[in-house]
Amino acid sequence: MKKAVSTVSKTATSTVNTVSNGVNNTVNQVVTVAKDASNSTTDAVSQGVGYANFAAAQAKGYADTDILQLTSAQATAYNWSNLATADAASTAMGFRNYGERMAADSKQISQAEFAQIRTSALSNYSSGFSEAQNAYDKSRTALQPVLKTANSLANYVANTCSSSATSSWGKITPYVSNAKGLDAATQDALSRVLHTLARGSKPDQQTAADMLALGKALGMVTDNGLALVGNAYQSNFSVSVGGSGGWIGGANASVSFGMDTFPTNGKYNMAVAVNAGVQVAAGTADIEPGATVGFGLGWGPGSAGGAEGQTLTAGGTAGGVDVAAQWTVPPSLAQALATDAAKNGFNAASLKNALTSTVTADIQSVCQAPGISAGVSIPVPANMGDVTLSAGYTHVVWKGTF
Repeated sequence: MKKAVSTVSKTATSTVNTVSNGVNNTVNQVVTVAKDASNSTTDAVSQGVGYANFAAAQAKGYADTDILQLTSAQATAYNWSNLATADAASTAMGFRNYGERMAADSKQISQAEFAQIRTSALSNYSSGFSEAQNAYDKSRTALQPVLKTANSLANYVANTCSSSATSSWGKITPYVSNAKGLDAATQDALSRVLHTLARGSKPDQQTAADMLALGKALGMVTDNGLALVGNAYQSNFSVSVGGSGGWIGGANASVSFGMDTFPTNGKYNMAVAVNAGVQVAAGTADIEPGATVGFGLGWGPGSAGGAEGQTLTAGGTAGGVDVAAQWTVPPSLAQALATDAAKNGFNAASLKNALTSTVTADIQSVCQAPGISAGVSIPVPANMGDVTLSAGYTHVVWKGTF
């Protein structure tokens, strides 16, 4: 009897095990199919943005498909060929991926952080400043002592250009108002531009897109160019940090991203320039109470990559905004200024001899269309209440097209 019961028990157990194994196998098959379907979906997303599969995307730091899809959409919006290309550019800047870069660089800059932004930017472009500094020292030594000497050529240029400055620099104040009223998306773009300047990174597709968005929001970028002064429709605008208070080796200094206000063959010229002397971005040292961002906004005649050489800058105020008008001096005029200054003795005759038709034509051309700039976060005017003329130098350290 016991043997019969044992046999029945074994048979029942075997049957239960068989059923249980069958159920488990079915469950496992369902799970496997579900995983395969999920992998296929996530891999399809990954392949669409330049990765072989989701595992490759995870290796780049993307935690899930939602983040991958969102970041891919951002990259596409900024004209990257794919997310992998954007990641490569971001990795070169020290970020794990494009999403991390966008999150870090889009953070608004506080008043306390802005001083560090300026210091980092000036430090990261120090090699370019050394070249600008050497040229600046020469022009300052030669010209600064004679800018107010009655019969010097430098003084003649200063007086001729000053009236152009005072009649022109108020034209930038409406753009300053635009800059103070940027919407949230454009404010993020500005933050990314300033962070990129602070890193000393070369502009890339993201920087170009952000500068373009910023230029359109400011009203600086148009279909046919922008003439802030004179008839200089072929012009550029710039965003800079530095200005008053940004000192390198005893020289007031700034660094800027410049972009043409119009496209050439469908693309925009861009440049990175460093400046020594009182120049673009007068007034960016201080930030008004409650302001979150301080930067210099500039406009200049010609293409962004052409602002190279000795400069003369007039500083003053317009509507409570610290502003500056700057002229890049053509080589022929720069030589005439240096020759006249080197004489170390000035009279009406020497001035008359220096004012050849070529020189006066250069002066008229230069003074007609100065580049003008303003500190966007309004500081209390400091030694800028009267028009002051100062020698300087601008050095283009990079230029490209996007």
